[in-house]
Amino acid sequence: MKLRWTSIAWSIVYLLLLLSLKSPLVVITTFFMLLPGVVLFTLLPLRSFIVHMIPVLVIVAWLAGPAYVMLSVFFLIPSILMGLAYKRRAAAFKAIALGAGAILVEFLLVLLVSKALFDFNLSEVIENTFNMTAAPLEGMSGETVAGSMGWSPDAIEQLSQLTVRLLPFTLSVCSLVIAWVAHGLARPTLASLGQVVPKLQPLRTWKLPRSLVWYYLAALLISMFTSTGSGFLSTVLLNIIPMLGFCFMVQTASFFFYLAYHRKWNALIPVALIIVMLFFQPLRIIGILDILFPLRDKISRSGR
Repeated sequence: MKLRWTSIAWSIVYLLLLLSLKSPLVVITTFFMLLPGVVLFTLLPLRSFIVHMIPVLVIVAWLAGPAYVMLSVFFLIPSILMGLAYKRRAAAFKAIALGAGAILVEFLLVLLVSKALFDFNLSEVIENTFNMTAAPLEGMSGETVAGSMGWSPDAIEQLSQLTVRLLPFTLSVCSLVIAWVAHGLARPTLASLGQVVPKLQPLRTWKLPRSLVWYYLAALLISMFTSTGSGFLSTVLLNIIPMLGFCFMVQTASFFFYLAYHRKWNALIPVALIIVMLFFQPLRIIGILDILFPLRDKISRSGR
C-alpha cells in the first residue's frame, strides 16, 4: 500500500514538472525532469509503470497540448534507460552515461528532424532572441544602450553563430548535468524505499586518463595554426577545447577534495576552492598536473 501511494505521488510530481515547462520555471525544472521517471521505472514492473504514465500523458495533452506529450516521451526515454541500469545493478557511472547519452542523441535528432521537415533555422532563432533581449535597452535619443555596450547588429549575429557552433559542447554538458542530478536525487529516494542503487565513487578518488592532456595539447597546437572560421575543423576545436577544459576542472575539484580528506580540512574548504576556480579558470592547471604527476602519492606520504 505504501508503494502504491508513493508511485501515485511521483506520478503527480512528474505531471507538475511537465506542466511547469509552460512557465518561466522551465529553466530550473528541466534539470529535475528525469527524476520521477527514474524512480517509477526502478520501483515498478513495466506494466504498472505504463499504467501510471498513461493518465499523466492524457492530462498533459488536455491541459498543455500534444507537443508537451512529446516532451514527456523525450524525458521518459533516458529515465527508462537509467531505471533499467538500476534494476540490473549496473555501476552508477554507467547509469549516468546512459541517461546523458540518450538525452544528447535525442537533442540532436530533434534538431535534425526540425531542420529536415520544418526548415528550422536555429541560428535565426538565437539571433532573434538576442535582438529581443537588446530591444528594451534602446534609449530615447535614437542611440541604443545595447549599441554602446557592444551589442551592435553585427556583434549579435556573430554571437548567435558562435552559440550555434558551441551547441555540441553546451548540449553535452547540459545532458550530463541533467543525468547527474537525476542520479543524485534518485539514489537516496530509492534507498528510502528499500531499493539499493550503486553510488558513484567519492569525487576525491576520481582520476581521468592521461591521454586527455595530450588531446588538449594537440587541440591547442592545431588551433594555433588553423585560421578561425566556420569550417568543420574549427568547429570541432571550438567544442573539444572547452570540453577538455571542463574535464580538467572536474579533476581539479577531485584533487581539492583529496587534499582536504588527507589533511583533515573542513569540508567547506574544497567547496570554496571550487567556487574560486569557477571565477579563475586558470586554476584548472592543477587538474592537469594531478593527471600528469603523482601529486597524490606525495600528499599521502607526507600525511603519514
